[in-house]
Amino acid sequence: MKLIMHFLLRLFAKLPVKNIILFESMSGFQDNSKALFEEMITQQLDTKYRMIWFVADPEALRYHDYPNVQFMKKSGLTRKSLRYLYYNCVAKYCFYTHETLGYRRDNKQIRFFLTHGTPLKDSRGCFGPTEHHTYILTTSSFSANLRSASLLGGEDKMQILGFPRNDVMFHEEAGTNLFLEEYNYEKLIVWLPTFKRINNSDRMDFGIDMAQDISLMSPEFFQTLNEKLAVTNTLLIIKFHPNQDLRFVSFYDLSHIVTLSNAEMLEEGIDLYALLGKSDALITDFSSVYFDYLLQNKPIGFELGDIANYSSGRGFLVDQPLDYMPGKKIREANDFFKFIEQVATDQDEHVVERAKLCTKMNHYNDNNSAKRIIKFLEMDGISA
Repeated sequence: MKLIMHFLLRLFAKLPVKNIILFESMSGFQDNSKALFEEMITQQLDTKYRMIWFVADPEALRYHDYPNVQFMKKSGLTRKSLRYLYYNCVAKYCFYTHETLGYRRDNKQIRFFLTHGTPLKDSRGCFGPTEHHTYILTTSSFSANLRSASLLGGEDKMQILGFPRNDVMFHEEAGTNLFLEEYNYEKLIVWLPTFKRINNSDRMDFGIDMAQDISLMSPEFFQTLNEKLAVTNTLLIIKFHPNQDLRFVSFYDLSHIVTLSNAEMLEEGIDLYALLGKSDALITDFSSVYFDYLLQNKPIGFELGDIANYSSGRGFLVDQPLDYMPGKKIREANDFFKFIEQVATDQDEHVVERAKLCTKMNHYNDNNSAKRIIKFLEMDGISA
């Protein structure tokens, strides 16, 4: 089987490159890849290039009307996977956030690792060799240092252009707006818990096993939390990590708390970054999404109930991670309730602190990252 694969790769790699663009994202049709793709559609690059998305479930994207775009599923050594190998060898551009696309090893193919954010958590050993990438996307010089540390190299490939997904925080997005119109609220808070158990894996990112994977999550906590949210008419949306094994997460039918899985967001056409743009505050633990959210300069609550346990396990890329968390530190339920109250009453003690860190983490403070990537690659300069 492997011999057949290697033979086909050598054969396909001898073919000339074509005006084909490949996209991938672990989250599916989301993240940096989706935001960059949509800017390309806006600039009508789909009239010059054939665009192919590799996703887990192409059928789930049948409602998207892109005439010159194809959604494909990867599979085993079948006729469909032969097409996958072929496209990875002849595509001119490959954009991905997790699994590397593009199998040529000459200078005729651009393989752009858009990444899944700037790491604070120690993710060394989680990625493949950097020589597979032509470029690696980052947001600032300091962010590039963190990313190269996580990749164990690649400093010379870093391009400080900003994340396309951050552009979406400043845009109106129809699916997200339609979803939010279903609710009546004064304030909107988005909570993004980081996974501990991964789907179909024995891996845990924390040092101990727990019956439930999200700190503070218990029926009693949620009942009290919902009551406090109702008093201030605050809506809390909990968006689970796409890797989270939902068997270890309890759902609750409460008036002011909404839970969203990745599959539900795709089905509803909700964009996470558009949702963040509409929010009044963010709650996270140590997820790198808050580096992006700094561009909004809105309150951030850091749920740190597991930080000691995490530090003894996977750890961080910086010596003092708390110095990189400009916001309310939440270690117990009362801290959580206090943060909800502060957001509802517009109490914000960390404006200057957030702005200072934002300058360090984000060289650009605008919504033009996707445009910069397209201009950098001079993609409109190649005829179909």
